[in-house]
Amino acid sequence: MEDKYMSIKATVNPAAETTETTETTKEEQIADARENETALLDGLLAAADFKTSEECIKNVVISRNGKDLFSFHIHPLSEEDYNSCRKKFTKFVKSKVQGGIRVPEEVNAVNYRAELIFRATTPEDQVKVWCNKALWKKLDLVTGYEAVNALLMAGEKEAVLSLIDQISGYELSEEDVAKN
Repeated sequence: MEDKYMSIKATVNPAAETTETTETTKEEQIADARENETALLDGLLAAADFKTSEECIKNVVISRNGKDLFSFHIHPLSEEDYNSCRKKFTKFVKSKVQGGIRVPEEVNAVNYRAELIFRATTPEDQVKVWCNKALWKKLDLVTGYEAVNALLMAGEKEAVLSLIDQISGYELSEEDVAKN
């Protein structure tokens, strides 16, 4: 005796509302589940690979007065990256009210934003652009985020940060929201 399971596929025909049923074997259901599992796994792995996915990496060109000065590539940031940058540039104080517990007092927004740009830059471009030793020597710098502050104007940083937020999923388009 063959073990069969009932699978119902409903199609609605406005003229003659009918329901169609088909029978599938257990083996067919297992094969279908394996096919779907592979597609699901592929989708999950692609989602986890957002920092190195070619579709997510964007080229940023810094131009002034119609002249391209330099360029670098950025990738999306994780929520941990955002939080780590914020924590790095947050000044904490001991609360007198809460029994000496450390509480955040203020965030150095300028350095926080520069660190976000530095971390979003691909490792190859970090070395070439922000960690350029000759640049550091000329401008008396010691960190990559200081180079970001020295090289980018406020509006340029804002535009780069907006792009980072967009590719990191913080500014989803209407089409992306509709898909989700």
